[in-house]
Amino acid sequence: MARLCKVLAVCLASLISCVHATSQQLPARTYRFISEWRIASHQSQAYTAEMEKNVRPVLEQMLQEGALFDYGTYKTVVKEDDGITHGYWFEIPTLEAMGTVVNALDKIPVSAIVNGALRQHDYLLRILLRKSRATSGNNGILYVNSTLLKPGKRDDWREWWDKYQKPMYDRFLADGLISSYEIDSGEIHTMDAGWVYLAYVVPNLAALDELNNAFRIRVENRSPEENHAINSALEAIVVPGSHRDYLARAITYASR
Repeated sequence: MARLCKVLAVCLASLISCVHATSQQLPARTYRFISEWRIASHQSQAYTAEMEKNVRPVLEQMLQEGALFDYGTYKTVVKEDDGITHGYWFEIPTLEAMGTVVNALDKIPVSAIVNGALRQHDYLLRILLRKSRATSGNNGILYVNSTLLKPGKRDDWREWWDKYQKPMYDRFLADGLISSYEIDSGEIHTMDAGWVYLAYVVPNLAALDELNNAFRIRVENRSPEENHAINSALEAIVVPGSHRDYLARAITYASR
């Protein structure tokens, strides 16, 4: 009995050691903060100029100080009737870091345009997967795909996405076709908790054409039976008709 207890103790210690080692290897999941605005069309250019004058320098300073990992300012390209027109994003490692950045942004001079905004909405998302290159640029393209999942299907969707989509985005990143890509879900649920978001930044519209063409060629190179099986698997996971796309001009963007 004493020998058995000793063996069990050794096994338990080894198990705890393995679990601890595994947990240490897990990548940190960070946060994505997004602030979006709907600005009257006749004030669009003025607000864009205000963002570049007042918001971007704060975000750049926070990036240099290490309070955030990336940032961007953007303006909607494909507009909707009641949709947002402008916004900015940044990635932070902790909620405390978010508070540091938000407090710095609160010190920006009060804007008459912002006070007269037709709509304003903030999002706090959890970044589940993100890959990027250290970069900075102007007049890039921000693309966001939003999909509502059926209850209990989040893991199934992620398995489907990792198998059929992730290899393509990894290749695009390695080839320099995109600057970053990520998968997000709601952290503070001001939306249905089933939404998942795929967001990526490309340097220009020509790169977006190249990306879309690569997906088209991949579909054409598969058999009809394989395409049907892939599409059917996705249809079993997502809420029909829920998919939405968003296209914006990334006025400035940077990541480290």
